[in-house]
Amino acid sequence: MAKACLCMDVGGSSIKYAKLDEKRTLIDYGKVPTPHEGTGEYLSQLQEIYQKFEGQVEGISMSVPGIIDSGKGICITAGDLKFATGLHLVEEMEQRCKIPVAIMNDAKSAALAEAAWGALKDCKDGVVLVLGTGVGGALVKDGEVHMGSHFAAGEFSFAMLGEWVDQEADHWGIVSGNPRLLQMAARARRIDPGTINGEDVFRWINEGDEVMLGVLDEFTRPLARMIMNLQFIYDPDRFAIGGGISRQPKLLESIRKNLDHFYTIYPVDTPPVDLTVCQFFNEANLIGAYRNYLRTFGEE
Repeated sequence: MAKACLCMDVGGSSIKYAKLDEKRTLIDYGKVPTPHEGTGEYLSQLQEIYQKFEGQVEGISMSVPGIIDSGKGICITAGDLKFATGLHLVEEMEQRCKIPVAIMNDAKSAALAEAAWGALKDCKDGVVLVLGTGVGGALVKDGEVHMGSHFAAGEFSFAMLGEWVDQEADHWGIVSGNPRLLQMAARARRIDPGTINGEDVFRWINEGDEVMLGVLDEFTRPLARMIMNLQFIYDPDRFAIGGGISRQPKLLESIRKNLDHFYTIYPVDTPPVDLTVCQFFNEANLIGAYRNYLRTFGEE
């Protein structure tokens, strides 16, 4: 029987955590703000979370941002947590907590969960796209998450959409990140983007606001185009869309509408995209961290 594990999902604004066992139930789920003061505060917060579960778990597994060398336990980069770049996170946490620790990139953790138990479990090859501040993601090959030679496979946010390499506005993560949708909606309503959130935008969309429906259509167009490009390049069995925004049915509906349009006008017959949402939504990273724990310590 698999032993209980403390799983943590480190995000830019909060750290979510829960104890998981072989039933994959999130026990004593909680979250705390992510410290941005520096490495010391960050590690102390992680250790404080562990102390709530001390004696109840046999290991810790973490989903963290950035390019991650899971084998060596190093954060090569750390996304918005710049201070953690180069951090030997596994070594630091094992010294503090005295139990085994595993780490993995957040989007790859989500893909690990979906490939094993979720939306891609019946697929040989798949793609996970996690929509958040940017576009996270992972490639699943032969049922396993593909890491890449530099542990950076699936870093879709960095993909260039235009000719201006030095302009962030031409990067996929900026064009299809959630902040862009808020900016577009605020511009259409002539209000400050800081006064609205995603729930506001989708409330208007679900109420049938024609302007907001047009905004969503414009927002999902480059997303659909890149999904179509990835279909040409990788030819996966299925794409799974994750992130909190994926809970909104209108998002998938809009992406499919744009895909249908592109396929209608495309001059060559090509394989269609099979598109769905991640089964585990916002919990995918925690559940994927649990699977990484099982794999890392031979419990699977």
